[in-house]
Amino acid sequence: MNWQKIGVIFIFLLMALGGIGGVMLTGYTILIRA
Repeated sequence: MNWQKIGVIFIFLLMALGGIGGVMLTGYTILIRA
């Protein structure tokens, strides 16, 4: 397996999880302040 391919996939998954977590966190704070 190619290390570059593994690294790109890992970073992509990390960014996707971070994005989803950020969206959930923003929605959660908006719900609390509403």
